[in-house]
Amino acid sequence: MNFLRGLLILVLMVNAMAYASQFYRWVDAQGNTYIQSYIPPEFVAGGYEVIDDNGVVLKKVLPQISEAERKANETAAMNLEMQRARDQELLKAYRSPTDVDRTMKTWLSRMDMEVRVKQNRIRIKENEFDTLQARAANLEKTGQEVDPELLAKMKAIELEITQFRLEIREVELRQDESRAVFMLDRDRMVELWELINKEKWVEPETPLE
Repeated sequence: MNFLRGLLILVLMVNAMAYASQFYRWVDAQGNTYIQSYIPPEFVAGGYEVIDDNGVVLKKVLPQISEAERKANETAAMNLEMQRARDQELLKAYRSPTDVDRTMKTWLSRMDMEVRVKQNRIRIKENEFDTLQARAANLEKTGQEVDPELLAKMKAIELEITQFRLEIREVELRQDESRAVFMLDRDRMVELWELINKEKWVEPETPLE
């Protein structure tokens, strides 16, 4: 029993000695470093170090940050991770910015074809409309009443033409968006290519055909 009591007293003495040899080191807003046996409460939030009398760091307390700063850090970390993932996708898909150019050209050409198909359909419908309109005009010239069914067909054709034009506009908007994305990918591929090859990217003299 006396042995346990003595051991407890020894532990308490060691802890007391360790505590007595601890100091706080912190830096204020002006960059001045302080070392004291205590730290003023107003500096606790800025972070500090607990050191012994030999200057060995025993504990490091990081600065406290606000909720806004925490959210900003989380957003920055998430954006960085998203960029890393996107970089990996780009490096899998392309070997150089020129590959991006080729893919963009192919993709936009398909959209051009889609527009041309719809424009051709518009021309067909316009010819149908002109034919029906001419028939209606002849009826009016001869004093005959234009068949309501004929007028309904003309109206339906006009609606189809309007719909095709709206679809063409949608394709053109998608084309603009796709071109913008490709250009961003190309700019990033230039950066990645230069990082990997450790040299400046030089644009090819001969444009893609």
